[in-house]
Amino acid sequence: MKNRFSFSKKDIEQITSMGISNPDVERQLAIYSQGPRYLQLERPCTVGDGIRAVTPSQRKKLIQYYDAAADQCKILKFVPASGAASRMFTDWFTAAQKGSFGSAWRDRSFFADLNRMPFISILQKDRLAHHSIRQKNVGAILNYILLPNGLRFGWLPKALIPFHAYRNGEVRTAFEEHFREAASFTVGTGGLCRLHFTFSAEHIRDVKALMKLIVPLCKKCSDVRFKVDLSVQSPATNILAADENNLPFRDETGRLVFRPGGHGALIQNLQNLDADLIFIKNIDNIVPDAQQKKILPYKKMLGGLALQLRKTVFTMLRQLEKGQLTDDELETITDFCRMELNKSFSKDFSKLSPQEKKRQLFMHLNRPLRICGMVRNEGEPGGAPFWVREKDKSQTLQIVESAHVDPNRPSQKNIWSRASYFNPVDMVCCTKNHRGKKFNLADYVNRDAYLIIPKTEKGRRLKAQEMPGLWNGGMAYWNTVFVELPLIVFNPVKTVYDLLRPQHRGGRSI
Repeated sequence: MKNRFSFSKKDIEQITSMGISNPDVERQLAIYSQGPRYLQLERPCTVGDGIRAVTPSQRKKLIQYYDAAADQCKILKFVPASGAASRMFTDWFTAAQKGSFGSAWRDRSFFADLNRMPFISILQKDRLAHHSIRQKNVGAILNYILLPNGLRFGWLPKALIPFHAYRNGEVRTAFEEHFREAASFTVGTGGLCRLHFTFSAEHIRDVKALMKLIVPLCKKCSDVRFKVDLSVQSPATNILAADENNLPFRDETGRLVFRPGGHGALIQNLQNLDADLIFIKNIDNIVPDAQQKKILPYKKMLGGLALQLRKTVFTMLRQLEKGQLTDDELETITDFCRMELNKSFSKDFSKLSPQEKKRQLFMHLNRPLRICGMVRNEGEPGGAPFWVREKDKSQTLQIVESAHVDPNRPSQKNIWSRASYFNPVDMVCCTKNHRGKKFNLADYVNRDAYLIIPKTEKGRRLKAQEMPGLWNGGMAYWNTVFVELPLIVFNPVKTVYDLLRPQHRGGRSI
């Protein structure tokens, strides 16, 4: 492809300093020119058609299976925690700039809500903050909460925001609550509880300081040993922004503008993890102890299902690697792929030679596995489960975002609108093959599932690009099983007022 631009020596130095190659940047710009790619939705997943319902007796057996096998596995909890909390406080930032919420009633409502927030005790211990609350000074108290000369909540990641207050006066951040939850179900070989968090580089120091305080405390309370690792999203996954003519976007000094590639970039972080089972959960979907006890059985259920399916897959792969299989054995493996792993086969599959059947079945089975929880859609924005038609006419299970639905095709919009389930990002992943080797996760990404998003920088319009999302196109060609979960497992904190919901106030008297 012949470019309409050329990079200067300074451009090339900037690009290489980030660990990005020139061909990578040229491919990024080519994507802007070719425009968005949309998925071909076939139909929304429902129970019995892409989503598995688990009966109470089945759940009990899966939990027992998990409990029996967990201490023989290397288990890890992976928490993408890089997100800044600034979006939690959007309304508060606006009010801070104005010094008021715009009316006396709204100002009074703010202070009433503030007194119910999990971090109110922290404010009351500070003389200036306490004075601002007593004086009903909206601007002063918001500045103290949000800005660097106070609590800095507007600059911290969500992980470091106090989420829950307990009756004994204890206040826990989202970060600490994930430790508590992990200790209840991710203790594997050697009695070790492993966690891995991703953060922005500028927050690592604060995170490590908090870890020094909470790890000994959690260890004492749970009698569990912890191994905690942190990683950052590699600068090499940043993507060049483009102007409205799809040419490189530059700042006022003439430097190229690169932007983070979205959570899909974390596929590299996931690749580097060494575990048999990896539980993935968003940082803001965490609850107090009382609620965690209600959610725990469903965590173990997903883990038990993952271990059970993995065991069967590994057995079948070893069968396929051996000599001749009977027609009945091939049919059993085919039925398993179709019924348990939601695989679709061509109409001519039954006519293929035994050798070709073996080859295709091995290809279908020998890939990463993910078990994804799905909850009833209650109007939350986000991804939903669909059957998607691939280029080869086969159908796969995918977690689809609205941005991947063609807005100019009413039939596709109609299918999107019929989704009755929602993805709460509650997943269990198996990333090793039957020989104990890690899959190359990059091989299972749908490269066409990128996003092009309009943005502005200092009043100038630009186009930003995001890599295929971690649990969207980033895992498009994994073996995928969707499982119905109750709504109690989904408790996100998107705005600060979500902390006032009953499920987040379970640790204190109301």
